[in-house]
Amino acid sequence: MTQKFILFLVLILSLNGCTRDDICSGAPTTPLLIITFKDIANPLVLKKVSKLTVETDYETSVTLIEAVDTDSIALPLRNDEGATRYRFIKNAGSSNEIIDIYSFSYQRNDIYVNRACGYKTTYNTLAAEENDEEPVDWIFDLNILKTTIEDETEAHITFFH
Repeated sequence: MTQKFILFLVLILSLNGCTRDDICSGAPTTPLLIITFKDIANPLVLKKVSKLTVETDYETSVTLIEAVDTDSIALPLRNDEGATRYRFIKNAGSSNEIIDIYSFSYQRNDIYVNRACGYKTTYNTLAAEENDEEPVDWIFDLNILKTTIEDETEAHITFFH
């Protein structure tokens, strides 16, 4: 009987040793850049992009979104540098494919969450500029709605096409 009590006591004490900091709920993570697409002729109306593909614009390119019809996307920004470049490809894989390259610059702010989650990064002073010199563009204008990226509840940038 005494051995069972001691075993039970050791079990309770070992489970009690975990603190709330040892579990990361997943909620406090680095936010994504939210981009919406709107009609250039009617800027209040969302407009889907047909066969949108988004890739990083680096020597080793990574495809993040592939051939989807959508009016909004969420993209990660680099948290090891102050800029991220993406290729936005409309009508990907077709004969009338159009590529626009944009660079997003920002200042990073690393915030300690807790021991289990580590750090999350927020972004300040967001700016965007086109980086390709192609004569044909499908993104005609952009509007930066929020220069600080702290959450994913609202769009940060609107592209007009």
